[in-house]
Amino acid sequence: MSRFSIVRPVNGFMGFISTYISAFIAIGYAVTSHLLPVTLAAFSVFLVTSGGNIINDIVDIDVDRVNHPNRPLVTGEIRVSSAKFIASAMFAVAIVLSLLISFIATGIVVLAIMLLIFYELYFKKTGLPGNTVISLLIGLIFVFGGISVSSYGKMIFLFVLAFTSNMSREIIKDVEDVNGDKDRITFPKKYGVKKALLVSDIIIGVLILVSFIPYLLKILSIYYLYVVIVADAIFILSGIFSSRNPSIGQKVSKYAMIVGMASFLAGAF
Repeated sequence: MSRFSIVRPVNGFMGFISTYISAFIAIGYAVTSHLLPVTLAAFSVFLVTSGGNIINDIVDIDVDRVNHPNRPLVTGEIRVSSAKFIASAMFAVAIVLSLLISFIATGIVVLAIMLLIFYELYFKKTGLPGNTVISLLIGLIFVFGGISVSSYGKMIFLFVLAFTSNMSREIIKDVEDVNGDKDRITFPKKYGVKKALLVSDIIIGVLILVSFIPYLLKILSIYYLYVVIVADAIFILSGIFSSRNPSIGQKVSKYAMIVGMASFLAGAF
């Protein structure tokens, strides 16, 4: 079981479930007639996420000797060469599965794999560019179910919600870690905590403005509006808390993201 932990199965499972949720948001109960492509998409997400976690352990093996000494690569339960092979195999199977869905789905999977690899090798320590890559990946996970059923309208707004909310949260997390980050050039470390929090608040403001568009365009029902107003209020609270206690602020923003996702589900009815 400890060997299996290298893929961080909980992360992959969350992506797996999110794929079904986004497919339901996209086409509602009609998703029952598209279970094959949605399931293929869900497994693709699980495999890419798991492969990305393995790449993370390979790149961070020296750091993990101190911070996570029980991880399989550190303990020697899995060799680095074997880990590279497993990650490559997962990526390859994910691409094959996506080919059975559509060329657009395949393009998204290949893009996600490239972003994961480039993040671990180049962007991880760059602060804002790294935050952007992670937020793009989160956005892609949340919309892949809709892409698997060739529904794109609602997915555009879901992507914007996921991207902007995670971007704000990543900046708040960097503010939280500003004193501990020694080898990362984060935005708050380079420009200061106040400017970082201002950027986070601006992103939240954009998110709130955009959040009303799906209802105004009648893409989602009134039930979406009811729930998204709650999500927006929690996002505002996260900004308020972040200026006082970034640790609490980023946790509140996580709850706001969950409620935001629920708003899209509510709007599908």
